[in-house]
Amino acid sequence: MPMERDMIFTWLKSRIAIRPILIAFLLLFLSLSVSAHDSDGSDSGLSSLTDGGPWLTADGKGLKHSKDSKESSKDSKGSKDSKESSKDSKYSKESSKGSKDSKGLSKDSKHSKDSKESSKDIKFKLPKLPDLNDLFGGKDKDKDSDKGAEVTVDPSGTGAPIIGPDKPRFESDSLGHWRITTPNVGVSAMQLQTMPFDKVVWFDTTFLGPSALQWTPPGTCPPNFETNLPDCFVHCIEYDGLKDTVRPLTLKSDPWCSTGSLSGSGTLISSGGYYKGRAAVRLLKPGPDNDFTEKSEVLAQERWYGSQHLLDDGNLILIGGRKSFSYEILPPDTLDFPKKKFDFPFLEQTTDPVENNLYPFLYLTPDGNLFLFANNRSIIFDYKTAKIIKELPALPGGSRNYPASGMSAVLPIRINPKAPEQVSFDIMVCGGASPYAFWPVDSVTIRPKPKNVYWPALQDCNKIRLMDPNPHWEKDMLLSPRVMGDMLILPTGDLLILNGAKKGTSGWWNGDEPNMTPEIYNPRAKLGGRFKQLAPTNIPRMYHSTSALISNGEVIVAGSNENDRYVYEHVPFPTELRVEKFSPPYLDKSLDKYKPKIINPPEKLTLAAPFTFQYAFDAPPKDPTDPSDFKVHLLMPPFTTHGYSQQQRMLVLEVQLKGDQVEAVAPPNTKISPAAYYMMFLVYRGVPSLGVWVRLLAQ
Repeated sequence: MPMERDMIFTWLKSRIAIRPILIAFLLLFLSLSVSAHDSDGSDSGLSSLTDGGPWLTADGKGLKHSKDSKESSKDSKGSKDSKESSKDSKYSKESSKGSKDSKGLSKDSKHSKDSKESSKDIKFKLPKLPDLNDLFGGKDKDKDSDKGAEVTVDPSGTGAPIIGPDKPRFESDSLGHWRITTPNVGVSAMQLQTMPFDKVVWFDTTFLGPSALQWTPPGTCPPNFETNLPDCFVHCIEYDGLKDTVRPLTLKSDPWCSTGSLSGSGTLISSGGYYKGRAAVRLLKPGPDNDFTEKSEVLAQERWYGSQHLLDDGNLILIGGRKSFSYEILPPDTLDFPKKKFDFPFLEQTTDPVENNLYPFLYLTPDGNLFLFANNRSIIFDYKTAKIIKELPALPGGSRNYPASGMSAVLPIRINPKAPEQVSFDIMVCGGASPYAFWPVDSVTIRPKPKNVYWPALQDCNKIRLMDPNPHWEKDMLLSPRVMGDMLILPTGDLLILNGAKKGTSGWWNGDEPNMTPEIYNPRAKLGGRFKQLAPTNIPRMYHSTSALISNGEVIVAGSNENDRYVYEHVPFPTELRVEKFSPPYLDKSLDKYKPKIINPPEKLTLAAPFTFQYAFDAPPKDPTDPSDFKVHLLMPPFTTHGYSQQQRMLVLEVQLKGDQVEAVAPPNTKISPAAYYMMFLVYRGVPSLGVWVRLLAQ
């Protein structure tokens, strides 16, 4: 939606105490002879429908792809030399081509004399801007206080290490490798959820025209809920992560920029969106033949760009969204419940002229409260009363939420058997953009856009130890700047950082210089040595791209659409329909001899109760094994969209060995580990087994 001038002046008037230099900056942009538009292009002139494209049918027949996509399906294996190929993140011809789209491109996206002329740099100087912390909160005095401790110690005083292996890890020289598993999946992955048993569900908006996947047989087109007309194109799929097959799913209300998460039963609860989906709830139960059931006008307030999280009591919290300064509690697995919302002024307080606080980072804390990060500020609050318990130091450097779109994750939570309810809870917030980066690029409607309107992304990566008496942000640095990236917890407990751009912000046509080189973060290493670059991909993945871990340890990477429709050529970054899998270094064949196997695993675990399973190796390890060499890792799969993987957490359990039996105790309570489905891995000195799915029960 366009940013109205009267809204800006109203905002300025209400904050007249803000430094005059900021007001001058805002007036400068308003005086530009270009119109601002919403980051997703609402109410702007949408490009016309595309006639051509790489169509394929819902049964997989009629698949078309170009020679380029066939050639690009070769593995791009990583090695020591692969760092050279990541310079400047240049991508090959095949990553910028799709099948021909000869009729439907909008005038904006065509290369013409006018567009070439307009792509010259716009020359204007911006005044020096005040630090965002001067506007929204105080500076963190302790930001440089990290002394690089290798381990942290449990606050219970037992001295048990929370982070850090007992013996050195087994490692390889591999930097991982990429392969294309599906040349044309048909549906762009704007929102993605890994369901139990590696069924990965993703969907796009239903309103902005055709996808590249059609319903079959002809004449079986369901009605589009927004237009009341037949829609012969699929907008949601279930992708089998292990078999790489596709099953189309039906969506009625528009899930554009919606949110979601799994309930304790493994049901996907998708909420909010746009148009008739703004107050909708959609349910998808796990199962081979299930499809969405949904209902509009269920929520107490419209939710567009909100966040969601499973709570300790089995309910879910849904918070924020555009102009929605509130939250509400959703009962699981139902579409019928009373409407009730809690007003939450903190969300309005962290909203700046371009918002920068959408998709706020949200985590259930070990004491049953919630951590919330919006823009550059964070708090701990009681969701039952809406009372703020503690305001944490502001994070300097820029904005971290949409459209600045940084990344966030909770580091693995190690359970000390002697004091299982006393844990560390460390939160990462990395990358993002300047709070002022959105306007210069989004204000420009000519395409391709001049290069100097894309501001550099942030490169800092920050950690806060939430359970410390006086939490403060500890600053580290990524190896390259990144906005719109993803941050996933790997089976090893490391973090994988991938996708995104080096310049720009979220929003259609607002990103540049794709960051195609992943990084891995080792939380056990000392400050300054925690990041390592891995093998690069050759496919740009920026706005509306997603990723997901599956139980075999691979990472599915899909999506990326900088355009307001499916566009395949004559644009800098075409709609991306290829699906890749990334194999991290721990999957290197040289480590197979250290890879344990889980035998006869339990299907269900009960909180605080012991459980057992058998383990084995293909060949007995040369070194004697000790219980401290092994850990059981439980990983809750996230809902990923717009750079934020919601509800993601890992529990690290100590084990005992009795012959070929592994004995462990499940997490102590639902505050530390909500009752839900998890992937379970047995990790031997940094080498994970294949994962198995288990359900953690409260009773």
